[in-house]
Amino acid sequence: MITSYRSTSKWLAFLPVVVMLTFVVAPALNIFIISLNFESFAILTAQTTQSVVWFTTWQAIISTILVLFFAMPIAAMTANFDFFGRRALISLISVPFILPTVVVGAAFLEILPTSIHHSAFAIIIAHIYFNFGLVVRIISSRWQQINPHLDDVARTLGASRTRLFVTVTLPLLKKSLQSAGLLVFLMCFTSYGVIRILGGPARSTIETEIYFRAMQLGDVSGALVLSILQLVVVGVLVLLTTQFGTRKSAELSQMVFSRIRKPQTSGQIIVIASVALITAVTVVMPLVSVVRRSILIDQQINFSIWQSIFIDEEIFRSLMTSLKFAVFTIIVSTTIGLLSACAVTYGSERYRVLNLLTALPVVISAVTLGLGLIITFDIDPIDWRGAWLMMPIAHCLVAIPIVMRMISPTIRDLPNGLRDASQTLGATTWQMWRTIDLRLIKPALVSAAAIACAVSLGEFGASSFLVRRNNETLPLMISRLLGRPGEIIQAQAYAIATLLIVACAGIIGVVDYFGTEKH
Repeated sequence: MITSYRSTSKWLAFLPVVVMLTFVVAPALNIFIISLNFESFAILTAQTTQSVVWFTTWQAIISTILVLFFAMPIAAMTANFDFFGRRALISLISVPFILPTVVVGAAFLEILPTSIHHSAFAIIIAHIYFNFGLVVRIISSRWQQINPHLDDVARTLGASRTRLFVTVTLPLLKKSLQSAGLLVFLMCFTSYGVIRILGGPARSTIETEIYFRAMQLGDVSGALVLSILQLVVVGVLVLLTTQFGTRKSAELSQMVFSRIRKPQTSGQIIVIASVALITAVTVVMPLVSVVRRSILIDQQINFSIWQSIFIDEEIFRSLMTSLKFAVFTIIVSTTIGLLSACAVTYGSERYRVLNLLTALPVVISAVTLGLGLIITFDIDPIDWRGAWLMMPIAHCLVAIPIVMRMISPTIRDLPNGLRDASQTLGATTWQMWRTIDLRLIKPALVSAAAIACAVSLGEFGASSFLVRRNNETLPLMISRLLGRPGEIIQAQAYAIATLLIVACAGIIGVVDYFGTEKH
């Protein structure tokens, strides 16, 4: 708690609390209230529902195991060795995670053989690609902080590299692996965009089934029951993830070790170069396939598609809509995330409830959030369902949890000495915050704004419910164009996907630049 700012906490928390109660808690409670019809729960015993739940679960388990398996060698390399291009590689492997899920789906629709389209294998491969960069970052950051002297002692006692890893390194990485695994399982369990593009009619998860029942079958009660089922599962997963994350933070609080070193032998150099090259090619190939497909018509290079996407009135309108929503999301989510982070950091223990409130959009999931907004705000006197603001509000709700958690650690770690000196010199609370806190958290604020932009540009789940005439965003247009026949139409979808890839790569560059600058 920071005494100088304690009295401001109630004002800082006011707007975030109102927004979360209005647009998250009320729709979530509405889902439970409307679904309190026990006859509706009969859907859970249906064979179709059980098949969907089973597929959702086993594909998430397999995807998680394989993500951890493929991420470990890369995490080991980036955590232990300083090599040419290390920072660039870390930035590159982060790109897939912030790509719109429809872009990832489109990339694998192009790069995989037609025979395995709409298969579980295609979905799992796409999930591995989407999540492995996140896991590398989580595990690598923990691995770097393991005291290198533990390795030296183990080797002195005659331990082989394998025994050293199994008996020393792996136990110390256990909580990070558990946290990363739970997070990846959560992402795969609630996967929507990838399933919509790669799953086809035969492969459906709980998320896509909610959309299908609500928007195509008109079975809103069945969709709400599935939403409750998913809320329960995801809520438990988030609690477990938070628990591991808290333990990890406490465990690392006293650790300041760095084990990164230059490769010592030719064998190490060859292995590092091979892993780095394979990783880079793996990340780049799907992206290149998207770019290639955007300029290839009838097996010939043709740039006319790129001209058409800026001339076509419908596509240009979607582009402008996405940009407008992104700007709105940056301003609103960054403001609310900053207010929430400041209220929690500066205030007493009772303000910790904001941590829970701002995490709710993650627990609810974007698809359920979109459904909740539709059924809550379509009744007079608050019939806002057709208002254009509903979609960017949904984008903000999805971005706020990320923004807050990017800003909070920076505010928490600011030195109190600077504030005390400023207060001694007669600075007001506002002057103290503006000249000290704001300047020091600016890099984190810029990074959070960039991620909020990426979230808005790629948001697909809630937008699928809230889309109305003349407010279609680029991910929604990509999905619609991919579902239509015609090589030119398909090429347009891939050209739009290429624009989003370039935007996401630029956003990662901004985040990494300010993250490095901060230190």
